[in-house]
Amino acid sequence: MNIIFMRHGEAVDNVRGVLSCKEMRCSVLTEAGFRQVAKSVSKLPREIDEIYSSPLIRTLQTAKEIMKVSGAEVIIDNRIREIDWGEYDGKPNNPELDAVRARQAAGDFFVRFGQYGDNKYSLELRLCEFLDDVRKHNFKNNTIAIVSHGTVISFMKRILRLQSSHLKTGGFEEFSDIDFSKLDEHKDKLAAVKMNQQQTV
Repeated sequence: MNIIFMRHGEAVDNVRGVLSCKEMRCSVLTEAGFRQVAKSVSKLPREIDEIYSSPLIRTLQTAKEIMKVSGAEVIIDNRIREIDWGEYDGKPNNPELDAVRARQAAGDFFVRFGQYGDNKYSLELRLCEFLDDVRKHNFKNNTIAIVSHGTVISFMKRILRLQSSHLKTGGFEEFSDIDFSKLDEHKDKLAAVKMNQQQTV
């Protein structure tokens, strides 16, 4: 299977420099964001079977532009939505969030972004479930587009062991012949992490 990962175009909250994970915040694409998306969409292959999109407006606006040129159906999937920033939604990045990221990078799967936000385990689990469902489909052209958020896309690429840089707003990357055995390995890793956590509680 071939996967095109596309990050939504520049949105209002990107310009404001605040985190945004809730539908009610309604962070829409800016004019510059629409131009970014139009430029990227003009370079996409036309043989896209399905477009999977996060439910947030900025990603749906981006997915719609892909749909216009490819004719592919847009499927909204809550599992590829933005990270839940908990109490930090609508606020700028801060040292507390940087500390959480550092703990996650050091191997802590259960420290959360704020009291009610995602942790690394919950995020990776839903992304693994999404990717596992996607690979079960038999697509005509064997190519799908996934429209999501920068960090969420980075997590998916790490799960699949795809080495590349962090996508800029409105940018895309295409990967051919995805090796889904890496997904199976990551699912096994999460199962071991969960078992270990249960044994230590």
